[in-house]
Amino acid sequence: MSYTKEEIKMNLSRNPKWIERALVVLHNLQTTEEQITNETIKENGVGFNSSDSRYLSYCAKWIKGGNHLNEKHLTKCGQKLPKYWKQIHSMIK
Repeated sequence: MSYTKEEIKMNLSRNPKWIERALVVLHNLQTTEEQITNETIKENGVGFNSSDSRYLSYCAKWIKGGNHLNEKHLTKCGQKLPKYWKQIHSMIK
């Protein structure tokens, strides 16, 4: 299935399944050291940027632990994730 930029951004901002899956996918793109420290160490264009890494890594680890985000965290993540649409688009292909 093919998605447009707008569809991806909309899903990353509003769809709980997309938000949670994107967090896990992007977190998995972080280096091992970045995953451990919740910090972006290398500006390599994959995973989270340095301003989002601490919070989004926390949320990703919460999901990886078998939990779901509550409304507050879904909203906050939904505000941050649309900027990562290109990475998600490349993973869909």
